[in-house]
Amino acid sequence: MKKLLAVLMALVMLITGMSIGAFAKADVTPVIVVSGVGAKPFYMDKGTENEKMVYPPTVDFGYVIPTAVIGITMSILTGDINVFSQTAADLVSNIFDEFKCNADGDSKYPTVTADLYPLSVDNYDFDYANEVSELEIAGAVAEKIGAENTFFYNHDWRLDPCANADGLQAMIDSVKEKTGSDKVVLIPCSMGGVQTVAYLYEYGCEDVDSIIFMSSAHKGLFFVSELFTGAVELNQKNIFNYLELSVGVEDPDADALLTLLLKDMGELAVLSYLFDPLNDFFRAVSNETLWGALREVFGCFPGMWAFVRDEYFDDAIAFMTNEESSPVLLEKINYYHDNVGSRSDEILKDAKAAGVKISIVSHYNRGSVPVSPAASIDGDNLIETACTSNGATVALIGETLGEDYVQAVPGEHNHVSIDNKVDASTCLFPDSTWFIKGQPHVGSFYGDDDYNEFADFAVWLATSEAQPTVFATPDYPQFMETDSSLNELNPLAEENEADYGTVIMALLSSAVDYIKNNI
Repeated sequence: MKKLLAVLMALVMLITGMSIGAFAKADVTPVIVVSGVGAKPFYMDKGTENEKMVYPPTVDFGYVIPTAVIGITMSILTGDINVFSQTAADLVSNIFDEFKCNADGDSKYPTVTADLYPLSVDNYDFDYANEVSELEIAGAVAEKIGAENTFFYNHDWRLDPCANADGLQAMIDSVKEKTGSDKVVLIPCSMGGVQTVAYLYEYGCEDVDSIIFMSSAHKGLFFVSELFTGAVELNQKNIFNYLELSVGVEDPDADALLTLLLKDMGELAVLSYLFDPLNDFFRAVSNETLWGALREVFGCFPGMWAFVRDEYFDDAIAFMTNEESSPVLLEKINYYHDNVGSRSDEILKDAKAAGVKISIVSHYNRGSVPVSPAASIDGDNLIETACTSNGATVALIGETLGEDYVQAVPGEHNHVSIDNKVDASTCLFPDSTWFIKGQPHVGSFYGDDDYNEFADFAVWLATSEAQPTVFATPDYPQFMETDSSLNELNPLAEENEADYGTVIMALLSSAVDYIKNNI
């Protein structure tokens, strides 16, 4: 049935947007960049006079802020936190209403759609320099292999990844027909990795030459897993870690001072007098009233359930569902978990054994969203490094693996980073997994006039004739780091302790000079 659906969808693409004819064999293997969450907006009634963007949702702050203030005020006056929780729940439900799924996991409003791009990227007016990272990668690839050989697969990430596999197969069939190529290269970004592994389970890998996973969520996220089990927390240290690693500035002296201030502030015990009541309030508000709204929205997205890790799955089912939950939704959730989520390593190993070249790109030294205990786990601002690398052993934020740490899996190669924060020997594919320190989630910037080494790295992986490895070229060793502009990649070097006295004096001197010259 799935094969038939894919063929029918491919025919629709051909009829609506492609001229049919005989095509010569492509000189290069075409590339399909597979999008993640939020790559492009969702619209209701697209192309009609009633067209409306529903994701990202439009927030009417003129309504939200007064409503929240009234809710807080009434909670204080009545002494009942549920009053504000109900206010927050109503706001969440209303803000996401047009983007919700029904209880069975299908879109509540059938006219809400994700934009599809069945043709090569040269048929669309993408402003790569101002697009999300997935499209910036597509733009970089297009410059190297030709826009006519580069494609962008967008999908409705709310829905069942295994059902979405039909659309990806239809795109692959269409690309092969258009280019004359026997196979394609897939570059799944973020949740695109979930979609790609689901595709491999449903359709196999005979059409795939290679896969380059970019910041993909292998086997789920700790962050989402904890939220789906009700684990919420505002931790003082985690919040300051997040700020320190995420809020940088171009001036290296100012950046060093910012780090100094945040580290010291984050360790001040006196701040616990502020954070403890805030955390108590946060926990109190996050009660059944608010969770009811969150279950109604995010709990009905089958795609979000793909982010729940295997070890959290049973607890998440118990917390996010009940006897009234739709059996159709539960069937979708369990089907993905049993066949894809808990078997992803096996699926990828089988694909590699069949000749598919698989590369994994992971980032670290960026704080994770500080609303759950998982925020202490090193990541890329969104997904933890242990997940994007598919199994690396990673020190907690601000820590190392220890002075006496020994590589977990013995071998002829060293897979421990020079800063002693990452051990890649425990990865599923240690010889073909790269780590970039300081790079944000997905994190590509379209070079245009600037030299973008990260984009070049992605293109190198996509166009390699043999399986790329971390030993293939000194240009791209296993551990790299990015500069502040995110345009350059360099081999990871040992960190030097910042001389904060010099930094502060330099900043004071700069301030005096500025005052003299401008005031």
